[in-house]
Amino acid sequence: MRILFLNASARFLFCACVLFATGCSSKNNAVTPSLSAENNGQNNAADSSAVIVEGQSPSEASKARMLAAKDALFTKLSGKLMDAMASEGPAAAIAVCQQEAPAIAKTVGEEQGLLIGRTGVRLRNQSNVAPSWAAEMVRDRVDTPTFVTLDNGHSAALLPIKLQAQCLMCHGPQEDILPEIKEQLTRLYPDDQATGFKEGELRGWFWIDLAASNE
Repeated sequence: MRILFLNASARFLFCACVLFATGCSSKNNAVTPSLSAENNGQNNAADSSAVIVEGQSPSEASKARMLAAKDALFTKLSGKLMDAMASEGPAAAIAVCQQEAPAIAKTVGEEQGLLIGRTGVRLRNQSNVAPSWAAEMVRDRVDTPTFVTLDNGHSAALLPIKLQAQCLMCHGPQEDILPEIKEQLTRLYPDDQATGFKEGELRGWFWIDLAASNE
C-alpha cells in the first residue's frame, strides 16, 4: 500500500509542480539567460509593454521551439521530484519543487534562449501573474494552445493545462487533500488559492516568449 501511495503522490507532484504547479518557486517563474535563478517580481518577466499583433502567427519552427521548452522544463523538474519522492516522500518533494524550480527554469531558459513562465486560473504563488500580452486570454480562460506574434517582434505562446485526476491530491477540494500535503502547502504557500478544482478543469497555463533574434 505504501508503494502505491508514493506512486500516486509522484504523479500528483509532476502535475502540480511541472505541468502547472503555478507557484513552485517563491519568486516569479519567468526566466531569461541574463537573470539569476531568484527573480524579483514581474519586472523580470516578458516585456510589460508588448501587445499581440492580430492576424500574425509565429512560424512552425518557432512553435516547435516553444513546445520543446515546455517539454524540457517538465523533464528536468520531474527528475528532481522523482528523487525526492523516493528518498523522503511527497511533503519533501513539494519543498524541492518550491526551492529548486527557479534554477531549473533558468537552465531551460538558457538552453532554449527564451522566457518561460507559468500562471494559473487561481494562483498558488501570488507573484505568478501572466505577462500583459497574455492577460486578456487568461481572463477569458482560453483553453486551447495559442501562438501569437507580439509587436516587439517576439513569438509567444499560451499553453493551457487541464487538471488530471492525480492532481486532485494538491488542487482538489480541501477536505480531500492529505493532511501532510495540506500542512506543507500551508507552510510554503500561505496565500494559496489553487485548490477546489475538478478533474478536467482548466488549471493554468505555460506562457513562453521567444525573441526574434533567437528563432
